[in-house]
This record gives sequence, structure tokens and C-alpha cells, in this order.
Amino acid sequence: MNSEQFIKSEKINFEHIKFNAVTKNLTYSNNQEGYEVDLAKNLINDWFNKSIKLVGLDGSLSVNITSIKINKIRKDQYYKYEINLNLKFTENNQTLTKKKIYNINSIEYGEIEGSFTLRDIENLNKNIINKSLKNINLKFLKM
Repeated sequence: MNSEQFIKSEKINFEHIKFNAVTKNLTYSNNQEGYEVDLAKNLINDWFNKSIKLVGLDGSLSVNITSIKINKIRKDQYYKYEINLNLKFTENNQTLTKKKIYNINSIEYGEIEGSFTLRDIENLNKNIINKSLKNINLKFLKM
């Protein structure tokens, strides 16, 4: 990318993932901290609230973010952002005494070269996190 390019925030529309449950819960068991992890958690919360839909009469869904790993490299006129997300979906149905567990992983990265602003870096980070969530959505819908 050359210095004239400006990275814009992308709007990604997620398909709904439907579960046979009446309650849902999102938890984090990841210990990494920092601004980028907080940004990822905010985008994950938004994705969870808007994209995970419940269509059952009984049961519960628990989504645990088991890992958020973020790697950044910043040098003169170069920036790379990588996120590795691991999620565990647990669907319980008390009536049928069934439990389904899905473990899904996504690794995405992006990089920019040349002259770029802090806004370009922020937009790249958000775009990569959203692409990772989109990847998780697609993997789950293919199951």
C-alpha cells in the first residue's frame, strides 16, 4: 500500500447463527490484557449480541473465549497486526440431556507499508478483528 491510501473502517454484516436454546452467556477465560484486547472484547461482545440467535424452547448456550492472542510489529513505515481467536461453544439441552461442544479457531492478519496514520492503524486493527469473527461465523455455519 502506498502513502496515498487511507484504510477505511469496513462494515461487515454477519449472518445469524441459530442455537436450540433459550439462554446465552458469553465468558472470557483469556488472561491477555491491553488496549487491543479490550477492543477485541468490545467487538466480540457486539458480534455475540447481534449474531447469536436463540430459537429453542429449552436449553442454554455458553460461549467461552478461551484465547485472544494479539501480535503487533511496528517499524519505520511498516505495521503488522495479527489476531488469533479461540472460542468454545457449549450447547446444553436439559430435556434431552444432550451437550454439544464446538471449538473454533481463527487467525487473521493485515499489514500496511509506507506512510500511514494512527487512524489507519486503528481501522486496520478493527477490520482484522471483524474478519476473524466473520471467519468464525462462516466456519460455524458450514458445520
